[in-house]
Amino acid sequence: METNESGFRLGLIGTGIVGALHIQAAQALPGVTVAAVCDIDADAAGRMAQEAGAVAYTSHEEMLAAEALDGVVITAPHALHAGMTLAAAAAGVHVLVEKPMATSVEDCTAMIDACEAAGVVLAVGHVVRFGALARRAEEVLRSGELGPVRAISQRRTSHYAKGSRPEWFFDPGLAGGGIVMNVGTHGLDRIQWLGGSSVQTVHAHTWSHGDLLIETDAMGFVGLTNGVKAIFQFTSAGLPYIDETVVQCERGALRWSAPEGLWVSRGGKETPLAAGAEEPVDAFAAQLADFTEACRSGRPPRVDGAYGRSVVAAVRAVYDSASSGQPESVAGDLLRSGR
Repeated sequence: METNESGFRLGLIGTGIVGALHIQAAQALPGVTVAAVCDIDADAAGRMAQEAGAVAYTSHEEMLAAEALDGVVITAPHALHAGMTLAAAAAGVHVLVEKPMATSVEDCTAMIDACEAAGVVLAVGHVVRFGALARRAEEVLRSGELGPVRAISQRRTSHYAKGSRPEWFFDPGLAGGGIVMNVGTHGLDRIQWLGGSSVQTVHAHTWSHGDLLIETDAMGFVGLTNGVKAIFQFTSAGLPYIDETVVQCERGALRWSAPEGLWVSRGGKETPLAAGAEEPVDAFAAQLADFTEACRSGRPPRVDGAYGRSVVAAVRAVYDSASSGQPESVAGDLLRSGR
């Protein structure tokens, strides 16, 4: 599909906090215009459309039919991602879908197939990849100065109680799960991406505080296809905010704390590389720039549908292992990383 020569016309589906960040990102990019905003809540759609100088809709089908859009950003509840992506592909519109890509591997495959058949780009919003700390961490690890990656640990806290987020996050049908599907996708992405391979095996345990129908806590052990091992903990316990990845290598280690910064350790001495506390909109703007350039040039996006599917496959393996109490494997044909 060719994009408009005069500029990239973008549609937004979903008006939550993440939708607002996508609006700010678009406003920071020359040549990108948010032309339409859609939400089933007419008031919410109207408010965000007014902020963006866009037209408001309550139906994504109506928006896709009425507007000459180049791309659409989907930030709706997780279980709706697949249907909305298929509708956009049928309309010949490029898609940037928020993580998690979908709630099942089968839906991910249907999304990939539909976008390939329509000749449109499918990008998945693993936005952590686009922050300055992420880029610096990748640079250090890919340089080889620390040697091969051997093991990774990932810890993340998140407040996961009623009232802490929109109600649909607590509906297993709409959300597809709890802290693992929502927050854990960031951690599993970091493990795969920094580990240089995809999840092959998982042995996990999940539990829930109170009477919620979704899990609020999880921990587990992961094996990647290249032999790297990892552990993770995603918790709603009342701890201070933690989002930390430690990558142990042959000749040292990398420690990445989202709120605090980045360090390299060698011989027991830790050296700071970069401070933390990044502005979220900067990563969203970099992600949107990558998406629009992929749409214009025809090159793959940094995070494509196949990679998004591999993260969802890892999440499903976490749930399967927690249910069975045994290690679970991820099917090999799902394991293709983005570039």
